[in-house]
Amino acid sequence: MLIYFHIDELNRDGVVASGLKMECARRGYKVIYGGRSSTRLLYYFHGIFDAIIFPRPHLIYDAFGDSWLDWASNFVTLAGESVGIIVKDDRVSAKTLLEREYFEGERKFIDRINAICLWGSRQRDSLLRLAPDVADKVHIVGHPRHDNRCLSSTVHSVRPMTIGIATRAVALNDYFGRSALEPFETLSSEKFLFEYLDPTTGEGVPCKRAGATPAESICAQAIDVGNTIKIIQMLNDAGYTVSLRVHPKEDVDGWRRLITKANCEVIIDDPQFPITNWLSRLEYVIGPPSTSFYDAVMLGVTPISICMIDSRREYFVNELWEDNNRLMKFIFKPTSIDQILEYIRKGRRLDFSNDVKLILKEEADFPECSNSLSRVVDVCEKLPSIHSEYSYAVRCSLLIIYIFAEFCYMSLWNGWCAIRGRRFNSAIFPLNHIKKTFINDLTVDQPVQ
Repeated sequence: MLIYFHIDELNRDGVVASGLKMECARRGYKVIYGGRSSTRLLYYFHGIFDAIIFPRPHLIYDAFGDSWLDWASNFVTLAGESVGIIVKDDRVSAKTLLEREYFEGERKFIDRINAICLWGSRQRDSLLRLAPDVADKVHIVGHPRHDNRCLSSTVHSVRPMTIGIATRAVALNDYFGRSALEPFETLSSEKFLFEYLDPTTGEGVPCKRAGATPAESICAQAIDVGNTIKIIQMLNDAGYTVSLRVHPKEDVDGWRRLITKANCEVIIDDPQFPITNWLSRLEYVIGPPSTSFYDAVMLGVTPISICMIDSRREYFVNELWEDNNRLMKFIFKPTSIDQILEYIRKGRRLDFSNDVKLILKEEADFPECSNSLSRVVDVCEKLPSIHSEYSYAVRCSLLIIYIFAEFCYMSLWNGWCAIRGRRFNSAIFPLNHIKKTFINDLTVDQPVQ
């Protein structure tokens, strides 16, 4: 079996691609990595793949229009992010998994997808309530980045204690270098103002997420950045080692400059490596409300939210911000920076209660997600065989041609990027030998439980 896996965000999806490749190799299968830089090649070579895996349906038809509807390959979706506020509301959850076109009456794209891999039962229940016709396509596989292969074997630090700081200031520090004015384009875009439009009534389901309120997002993030610097300075003065993890969609250099000018002592973690590797070296992680808190709790790390330190921030928060996800109810939210230091010094930890366990089970299938990628491959194995018309020799020949074509294309693309002075980031990166080797090395060979 030959599988194509689309890596939409290297800093997020790279470790999943690596773990999937390891599991497939164990079964005698092969995985080919794809990305935004190389996706167009799939148009010419799709016929050699048994399964093509993308994180979301729109990434397929944004790239190929309607042409992929006639391809012989099986299509599978495996979400890149699927916990937190995105699954609290049924309509938002279902729309994110199936896309707005489905709920606006254009169902041909979802009809063409063979399997929808979900992280947990909560996502499944949302689909079954709002889109029962996809029930036979749905499979719960768990949180893929918490598969055993994707987790570092590093144990938590002892002394001196390292405190993690997670950032979330995408509107102010975009990794594409886009102006903070650009988010305001959403104010005139139906795509951002509404989750989708009801095809029967024409009425829109209002979007209550951060993207629909750019002014509020910028204000909240500005407050968070200010508090983050103050917290780092406090931790420095208290003698703690501080490790900074920049959000995957932020510019690391922007934070590096800010930290230097603020005279803070910080170890900046390489965002290309999995966040789980970083968290495994910590006992506490501090930051704005984020889905990274789910990762932390699943790894036994105690999150501390900075959302209540400045009372003005609450004014800008909308209903479907991460501040209001189901896990946040159990996260410590100090009202002053001094309370953070007191909490850490007293060794207080998150209470891993039955309520917390239930949330992680429903949204991420924790702890059974430890074999998530095995389940993904199980799903692919059950898909109908599509290569009865191809001999083994023909498939091997086409694969060799694909690899050569990818090499040539990537060489030209890299040259074009060098001439244009284009910087690479988590979304736009070269799929050359060096990058593929890096991705392969992200996972560890651990037994499946």
